[in-house]
Amino acid sequence: MKLVLVHGIFNTGHVMGWMRKRFERQGYECISPSIAPFDGRHGIEYAAAQLKLAIETQFGSESPIVLIGFSMGGVVARYYLQCLGGASRTKALFSISSPHRGSYLAYLPYPSKAMRQLRPDSKLLQQLNLEQDVLRDVALYSYRTPMDLTIVPSRSSHWDVANNKVFMVPLHLSMIFSRRIVNEILALIPKG
Repeated sequence: MKLVLVHGIFNTGHVMGWMRKRFERQGYECISPSIAPFDGRHGIEYAAAQLKLAIETQFGSESPIVLIGFSMGGVVARYYLQCLGGASRTKALFSISSPHRGSYLAYLPYPSKAMRQLRPDSKLLQQLNLEQDVLRDVALYSYRTPMDLTIVPSRSSHWDVANNKVFMVPLHLSMIFSRRIVNEILALIPKG
């Protein structure tokens, strides 16, 4: 199985490096592309198109994949699955501290389309929530920590159609450095 790790806003693919190395040690072929611009100024749609291009450049257009999206990366992965045809090849999406219901932190005055799209009840999040039928054959997982100060409130990472799990990990970024989360994902990655 090929794994695609999707970083969040204000990061690059390098932030997923620790996690990527853990998966590669278990024999998985991984990519963690840097999706520019890193501040999401062109929006989730643009970032998802960049993700699709990176996946198809590395793995072609048909090989089955598993997505692991951190923070905004989980919403970018959802857009890729739901709106750009990615669900047809994706076996699972593991979203880690992703604002499926938005985050009040996205109201900070920063000139980024993605920030506006990550506000609670944004048009984009409403659209994604209305068009989830395409995900019926994708195993969905959403992991969160109640100590998240970026996804506000932290329960906004709860995704109704996913298997949800709470991890007691201090702070948002620490989630992608958690051995427990990596082990959980390794146990649930679909075989074949």
